[in-house]
Amino acid sequence: MGQATAAGQSEQYNLTMAIVGAVAGALALGLVYGVVGRFVGEYKYIALAVGAVSGMGAVRLGGGMSLVGGIVAAVATLVFMLVGKLLIQPGDGGSWIAYHTTMFDILFCYIAAPVTAFATAGTPVGEQIRQRLPF
Repeated sequence: MGQATAAGQSEQYNLTMAIVGAVAGALALGLVYGVVGRFVGEYKYIALAVGAVSGMGAVRLGGGMSLVGGIVAAVATLVFMLVGKLLIQPGDGGSWIAYHTTMFDILFCYIAAPVTAFATAGTPVGEQIRQRLPF
């Protein structure tokens, strides 16, 4: 159980571990994003790092690249970016929605971060991202 293979994918790929890696990476950096955003300020590089680390977790623990791993990493990134946003400013109705739907948030938190996670974990293009990360 937990083994999934597709065309061009090795027998060693472990989907369960890829999911664990994607969620753990997104959780860790999503919390960092929330804490830094609350006490220092929101930075787009941290938002992109959430996606990159989530994708790397899926690749490293899953044993390789996978489209399913990329999708899981993208969804986990989006979920934990929202958790980080809740840490930055707890919800209080319409003002919360207005605060978290600025152009910065839409571009970097809700589009670029999940795309980075998907590209890192699920596409050959992610190899360039994976080579630049220190782990």
